[in-house]
Amino acid sequence: MPRMAAIFVSGTALARAASLLAAAALVTACVTLTHEPRALLERDDGTIEVQTLACGPRIANELRASRMSAEGPPRGANSASSVGSAAARAASVGGTHTTQKGLDPDALRIVSWNIHKQGDAGWQRDLRSLGAASDVVLLQETVLDAQLRQLIADSGLRWVMASSFLHADIDIGVLTAARVAPLAACTQRVVEPLLRLPKSSVITWFALRDRADTLAVVNVHAINFSLSLGAYRAQFDAIGDALAAHTGPLILAGDLNTWTVARAQVVREVATRLGLTEVPFAADRRSVFFGHQLDHIYVRGLALVASSATEVTSSDHNPVAATLRDAR
Repeated sequence: MPRMAAIFVSGTALARAASLLAAAALVTACVTLTHEPRALLERDDGTIEVQTLACGPRIANELRASRMSAEGPPRGANSASSVGSAAARAASVGGTHTTQKGLDPDALRIVSWNIHKQGDAGWQRDLRSLGAASDVVLLQETVLDAQLRQLIADSGLRWVMASSFLHADIDIGVLTAARVAPLAACTQRVVEPLLRLPKSSVITWFALRDRADTLAVVNVHAINFSLSLGAYRAQFDAIGDALAAHTGPLILAGDLNTWTVARAQVVREVATRLGLTEVPFAADRRSVFFGHQLDHIYVRGLALVASSATEVTSSDHNPVAATLRDAR
């Protein structure tokens, strides 16, 4: 019986993989890929700004300018000084972030959910519930339409998105929403080796209440279909490179598509490199493909208070959530 059961599960997984490949091939024929990766930012007035936000030295400069702006100009400095100008440029990501106190490091609620392009009934109800109960919401396979934007706004969240591609002139990708605007953000985009359909990551840095350091949050939708580990490993190596200089608390989460042992090992390697620990789920209801969980939360500098994986019918992935506190 165990052998027959294993064959049945494998056959089901293969059928699902075949249907996913067929559907993805159809979508690929209708998508628009921009030459430069698109980052979409919600401004203070609710409008959307499109930028290119590559990861690199720019981030350290923006965080430094933001910190100096929060502390006030040096004694004797002119209000039109270069420091003030740098702070204004840093504010371009989140708007008037200097007026915000930051996320509470002693009670931080985060949820990650592949929302399946909002294609299943009930996603509005579940997203509304998740948004109300969270300080940081990480969405993958997000279609940035008016209904989704309104639901996020109703939850009192600010967002930034890494667009993977446009379909019918609407951006689809990964979106991070939070109770406060980020101090800085950058995006990464990689292309699926087989289907040539991009996957994206967005990294955001947030102020923490009563702390000088910042929280970095990585929202990842990992490469799915590939014949080797090369592209998959390169995606996570790039994430590790972007965070190599970050010394504060760190969260890495998303749909990591860890449906083989080898893929899971790649993720563990970058987790080790960045000093991350995986969040466990006592009642593990995470979505499974080829016998492996796909959705994960990794943390550094934060202690786990509680975690959950909730079964839903509004997506082909179940959302995963964690409540965290300062580990110092």
